[in-house]
Amino acid sequence: MGTRELEEARTLEERFADLAETGDSQAALDVIDRAVALRQEHGTPDAESLNGLANALYSRSLVLAATGDPEAALAAITEATDLWRTVTEQDQALGLPNLALALTALSDQRAAAGDDPAALQAVDEAVRIYAVLQTVVPEQAMLPAASALSGAATVRFRLGDRTGALEAMNEAVATVRKLVAQDPRPHRDPLALVLNNLATLQVRAGAIRAAVGTLEEVAVLVSALADEDPNTYKPVLDTVLENLKQAHRQAEVTTAS
Repeated sequence: MGTRELEEARTLEERFADLAETGDSQAALDVIDRAVALRQEHGTPDAESLNGLANALYSRSLVLAATGDPEAALAAITEATDLWRTVTEQDQALGLPNLALALTALSDQRAAAGDDPAALQAVDEAVRIYAVLQTVVPEQAMLPAASALSGAATVRFRLGDRTGALEAMNEAVATVRKLVAQDPRPHRDPLALVLNNLATLQVRAGAIRAAVGTLEEVAVLVSALADEDPNTYKPVLDTVLENLKQAHRQAEVTTAS
């Protein structure tokens, strides 16, 4: 890729990031489309060039998904995933983390399109990659691994595999707990999130008493966060406490019957 075209693509991608942050989705899409076109026209088959194109397509897919064009979004993330497979063959350190990230996004978009079996196939591959990455760069791989496991659990549950779903979600919780043990403050929010996801599955699976215990822990975590940042977390805490109240009621009904 020529120096001029490369710099232009990078400038467009920086502009895209600014526009996406401000919420101007259409302008962001126009800019990233130009960056993709430049990289497609002037790119080369080396790992660095393919990685740049895949990154641009990944960004494009996220905007398209957010703006209500799921078919185009799925096409873009599929192309990005295929490119990162090629990058991984050339440079595993460069390609593998990005491939796992793309597979997780691909799974989300396939699920949104109603294709849960394909969604599960993609996220299961991401989980396997993150298992490898956790042995190499655990500090970078653990949170994405937990996110992928949470996604896998949700899809498994929809497909009727309640046992597998709960196992995956519990593994996601265990992964984040390890991060909390190392550095508690920045990981309270992620832990609350995966615990809340676990509680949701427990309720749906009829494990109400377990859900009560899980939600009680979520409430403690979110309460501490709300003390520090009430504008962000007070509404979340209200929702958690309401869910906990409902779970207590369900548990009482179950006990009475």
